[in-house]
Amino acid sequence: MIGDKELCVLRQKYYSLLVRLFWKEPEQDFILSLREGMAERVDWASQVSPTMAEGWEAIGRFIAGKDVGSVADEFTELFLGPHQVDIIPYESYYLTGSLFRAPLIEVRGFMKKIGLEKLREQISEPEDILPFELEILNWLVSKQNNTDDLEEEEKWLDFQTEFLKKHLLVWAPTCAQDIQAAGHSDFYRGAALVLLGFLEMERLLFKDRGQEKIETLDAARARYGSEGKWKGPLFDPKPPPGKSELIEN
Repeated sequence: MIGDKELCVLRQKYYSLLVRLFWKEPEQDFILSLREGMAERVDWASQVSPTMAEGWEAIGRFIAGKDVGSVADEFTELFLGPHQVDIIPYESYYLTGSLFRAPLIEVRGFMKKIGLEKLREQISEPEDILPFELEILNWLVSKQNNTDDLEEEEKWLDFQTEFLKKHLLVWAPTCAQDIQAAGHSDFYRGAALVLLGFLEMERLLFKDRGQEKIETLDAARARYGSEGKWKGPLFDPKPPPGKSELIEN
């Protein structure tokens, strides 16, 4: 991957897109803009990941046949409440069954190591929520993309490898599967498939980079220890997300 700017740009665009899809209720204009270039997007994805292609096709069908204004309501039902929600997209929850646990501390430690901090005055969510972890990768890929120094690029790839193998690739694929299967998913069934397919691509790109293996979800849960019986994707409502500008140097 060293020196492959085309791949780097593509990965950054996907991370940026996924953050925008999963951080807060997408605006209607943004959803409608996804129609542009859909055929080319599906064609490219079909060569890389059938799952991702299926996701884009589902999004295309939704945009063509349904009221995109319903996406905001769907997001609320899936992730916010006001009563019981379908999905709790936090690494701590997926690994321990509770929020604000050891995985969050480790994410914060990683951020400190690479020189990031959350915009605390704007964002109430803990840093191990799915879109924030996607934004960490987005930032790391942007750092790789903005350097022409091969050693510097290697450094940012090493950080990406560490975060993917220790965090995002451990739990986010299961979270994506839960979103796809959730009763309130319609538009987000397609978005979850795009996410899942993209993570499959990332797994293939990074699985042989470095000596550490990608830990399985079951192994990670056993390592942390369950704090109570695992309840699946259902949990208590959480507060609404903050702005999409998530991090700063």
